[in-house]
Amino acid sequence: MDKIYCKRIFPYLALIRIPYLSLGKERAFVNTYLIIDKELLLIDAGPWNENYRDTLSFALNQLGFSIRDISRIIYTHAHPDHMGGVIEVNGQYELSHSIYWEAQEQVKQYGQYINLLKSLSREIFSKHLFLHPLERDIYFTVADSYWNPTFGEIEIKHGLHEGEIIDTGKLKLEIVFTPGHSPWDISLWEENKTMLFSGDFLLKRSTTLTGGLNGLGSDLKVYESSLKKIKKYLLKAKFVFPSHGPSITSCSNLADDLSRIIEWRENRILQKLSTKKHTLIDLITTLFSSNCSPVVLVRQLGVVLTHLEMLEREAKVICSQDGGNILYALS
Repeated sequence: MDKIYCKRIFPYLALIRIPYLSLGKERAFVNTYLIIDKELLLIDAGPWNENYRDTLSFALNQLGFSIRDISRIIYTHAHPDHMGGVIEVNGQYELSHSIYWEAQEQVKQYGQYINLLKSLSREIFSKHLFLHPLERDIYFTVADSYWNPTFGEIEIKHGLHEGEIIDTGKLKLEIVFTPGHSPWDISLWEENKTMLFSGDFLLKRSTTLTGGLNGLGSDLKVYESSLKKIKKYLLKAKFVFPSHGPSITSCSNLADDLSRIIEWRENRILQKLSTKKHTLIDLITTLFSSNCSPVVLVRQLGVVLTHLEMLEREAKVICSQDGGNILYALS
């Protein structure tokens, strides 16, 4: 079993950091948060693996609890590193599952949903990387590890709505609908503690985007609208707790910082395309360092494709095919 990091941040809050995408020496981690109040509540379940139940039990035991003590899991969104783990404990415990209401029916047949996303991602990136066999093999290796499990069901007992308050006792978590990373992202705001749980919507240093999923992936225009919406919360927030990376304490300018990153990337892409047509791989080398790990490369592919999808919708960029190459050019 991979080593699990868990820490009690406040008397009412603990961080459980679970590894996923363990490729050789490389480890990626997802943060889940345990609300310790009159109601014991888990924000995100973490990724699937065959030892998930033992992994979660070990972490909870370190904090003085067991899986049976958890009454509810709230999912910030439906991606497998946040929701997949529950398949291994589904039906064994009296857990209530909650996700944004529009996702409720979509993800009920969870394995089928993840299999669909896996198929869509493989199809689009096999086309973009057709003449780049090394990058294609890296992408497929990571994607095959990430898009799991492709089996199982989750009974979602409660669909969450914008403005709804989850009362755990002393804490009152407001549901803030913040789509863009996925179609159904939520953040959770605690007014009295001035803290925000942001899922993958807000990270400390960058955006996390997943393109090429035929409407089920990231949408930059929607994401930018969510950044504008969340500003009023960030002006008050003392802490932002994201699902990847460290917590954030300098919060007030976070949305503006991320907006500037998006604008910089867009300008760089348009500048690159002003000279000639380019492939997705060409554009990645323009925006990012070429010395990166397999997991980081896959993230970069998702980021750049998300930008290109937005620029296509805005008719700033057109996509064409030349032999085995998919090429982008200014309109």
